[in-house]
Amino acid sequence: MDSFYDNEAVMKYLEHMAYLNTISYCLLSGCGIKKYNKDEKSKFINVFINVGLYRKALPQYMGKPENPYDFSTYQWKDKKVKKAISPMVQALSIISMNLCARKILDGSLTIRNGDYIAYFFSGAGAEQLNFMYDNLLKENLLYVSKHKTDALGKDSLEIDEDSLEILPQYFAAEAAALTQDLLYKTRHDKKLSQRSKDALTILLPDLCHIAAKDSLYTSSRTLCQICGSLMNIYEYTGIDRALIYKTINILGQELCERVSPKGDILRKPDDSKISSFFTMFIALSCLSRLFYLCGFDNYLSCSIVLFKALCSRMSLEDGVFIKNEENKIEYSIKDIAAILSALKNFKKYAAGAAAYDLDKMISDSFKNMILKSGIFVNQSYPILEDEKISLPKSTNTSRKSPPVFLERIEYKKSSNKFKLIDESFNAGHSLWACRQLL
Repeated sequence: MDSFYDNEAVMKYLEHMAYLNTISYCLLSGCGIKKYNKDEKSKFINVFINVGLYRKALPQYMGKPENPYDFSTYQWKDKKVKKAISPMVQALSIISMNLCARKILDGSLTIRNGDYIAYFFSGAGAEQLNFMYDNLLKENLLYVSKHKTDALGKDSLEIDEDSLEILPQYFAAEAAALTQDLLYKTRHDKKLSQRSKDALTILLPDLCHIAAKDSLYTSSRTLCQICGSLMNIYEYTGIDRALIYKTINILGQELCERVSPKGDILRKPDDSKISSFFTMFIALSCLSRLFYLCGFDNYLSCSIVLFKALCSRMSLEDGVFIKNEENKIEYSIKDIAAILSALKNFKKYAAGAAAYDLDKMISDSFKNMILKSGIFVNQSYPILEDEKISLPKSTNTSRKSPPVFLERIEYKKSSNKFKLIDESFNAGHSLWACRQLL
């Protein structure tokens, strides 16, 4: 744990971990509504694609896979599974698979049989997008749904109309845009249903209008996340570029107005409350990317102010960012991914003389909050590969568990020790983390 990992190595390790998490849950877990995908051209056998994904599960294999190319042997145990299907989880799954496929195809993620894996990622993304818009769309608004199976084994979805939220629609639009773009580039665009294609055309202009109109009243956390989704569409696709450019700058300028000289962020302009530890990091990530994409000086200056404020949260002795003054502090995988993605984006797009300190922060955060904490269950045998995967060893290694990010850990400041406090897999948290790290 005392070795120094350079910035580039850490980012490659995190991308590979995010890939393993994505393929383990989105394709191989069996935690959802499955569809058999027969492809004569593929050397993989028994390929089942999850088209509807459950939100929570205990990640354990039913048995060790004997044939690494048999998808069905990787099924997770069907216990402690929360059988609710969320549009947010669906969207994050599609986005994570899409980003994995893009990195495999451009060579930045080196995966054995990568062309096949990228093909199944893009195909599964299309299947899940079609499922989302065929089953979870009602009057252009997405609802959380519960999956039920009747006595005859027939599947059905029960709409929960009280759980409507606006944020998942931006992630759904991001998922639709990235999927359409990837399928078009790989000449597989016919896999998308017309309803999925129409939904993006209809929803995206409305969502940009809503984001701009409500920016003054939207919380800083939601503002950053909406802006992040729109930036991904802007950066990775050619869809509605002028409209999205205008919208992200309205959101970005509003966010800058909320950053104080001390590095605090107001939750809302008329609210005296200060934003959370988590929001400060996603704001740093957001503003760093905005400076790269749009070039306005206040994005850079606010990024530097936030970075300096967050440096005061770093315990140099323990190598951990401290959230509060309590001795025992909980961190979710979302907190940890927000830290690492913010440091990555600030270094890549906005950093200057602070490069060495950033490298040390990134290295220490990776060693402590990922490897030492045990929040990543590192596998001891390969998954869909013929050779051992080269990753630093986590303190949490099990032959019975898939390689995924677990939900939460606890850090005790007085002893500089971590412990797992929740060994379940939270799909929304873990897939959000993968999206940030890819």
